[in-house]
Amino acid sequence: MFPLRWLLALTLLSAPVAFAQGAAKKEDAKKEAAAKKEAADHYKKGVALFKEGDFASALAEFRAAYQALPSFEVLYNLGLTERRLFKYGQAVRTLNRYLEEGGKKVPADRRESVESELAQIRALTSKVTVTVEGAPAKVLVDGEEVGVTPLAEPVLLGPGRHTVRAVRDGESEPAEETFELASGSTKDVALSFKKKAGPVEITIETDPKDAVLMLDGKLAGLSPTKVELTPGSHELIAELDGFQSARTDVIVEAGKPRTVKLKLVPGGSASAGGGGGGRFPVVGVILFGVGVVSAGLGVLFAVQSGNASRQVSEFYRVGGAWDPMRVSVEQGGLRDQTLAGVFITASVLAVAGGVVATIVSLASSPDESESGFFFMPSPNGVAASWVTRF
Repeated sequence: MFPLRWLLALTLLSAPVAFAQGAAKKEDAKKEAAAKKEAADHYKKGVALFKEGDFASALAEFRAAYQALPSFEVLYNLGLTERRLFKYGQAVRTLNRYLEEGGKKVPADRRESVESELAQIRALTSKVTVTVEGAPAKVLVDGEEVGVTPLAEPVLLGPGRHTVRAVRDGESEPAEETFELASGSTKDVALSFKKKAGPVEITIETDPKDAVLMLDGKLAGLSPTKVELTPGSHELIAELDGFQSARTDVIVEAGKPRTVKLKLVPGGSASAGGGGGGRFPVVGVILFGVGVVSAGLGVLFAVQSGNASRQVSEFYRVGGAWDPMRVSVEQGGLRDQTLAGVFITASVLAVAGGVVATIVSLASSPDESESGFFFMPSPNGVAASWVTRF
């Protein structure tokens, strides 16, 4: 027999272990009770929403109930709700899980009802086999993910219009196909991602050579040269002293290198119409515009000055104290009168300058420099200037 002191020691050692196990069981019991309550609350809300016809909200509540406490009974409600939302593939999988997990616990009449429901779904749906070329890709049907390729089984879809889309990391655009289905049909959908179109080598030649080339507004070098362009349309301009500028649109097709040849015509810079003579009177047009705006401002201030003058005359006629308001009207009229004179004078000068600039521009030879803005580096950033030659 063990000595009494040994039995006492064993009792003292086992007491903390038993206490810890009891505390853990109580904690587990609390968690289980909380999970049951949460699941029951979501389940009741789901049933109420289902009866009201709000199947989308009911589905969310049933899923929350199953997540809180997984139980095969909830799968029945999930399957019926998914069927009402035309999620036929999910409904079939959920109801089959209900029968498998429930086993003998599923009442005979309920099993018969579920099997009848499954038969109705299969009669309504079509089997769509989805394959995606290459590496695994995520498959979405009508915006909802159904799995990652290769899919284990066909997707069940109801009659109507559907869009199957495949998404893969590293691909810029998804692969997709839209189609119509009739009840009880089958369809194979094979998706493949478009290969990315790389740059295409384009050779640019001019006659004569050594022309300055501009592509999409950027310097591309001297001709002849080779450039790599993305598929699409690009603007090409060639310029050479003593020759008219040549412009063309370069259409680049994926995987099709080509040579672009430009023939430059002697005669200096050509106008848009290809004719000779003077340049478009840019400076003249600008000065005319300034003159018109100045004339408009002059008329405006003249009208305001006239109104002020009439008010002052009326003040004198009526008589009375010359208060600050009357002083303000008089001063405003004098200011408007001065501004009117300034703007009208500026308008006359601008129009006259526009006439002179237009005559000089039209009479000048086409090989002279055009007017325009130029941007030059400066210590504080970039300086913009307007340069023109008469």
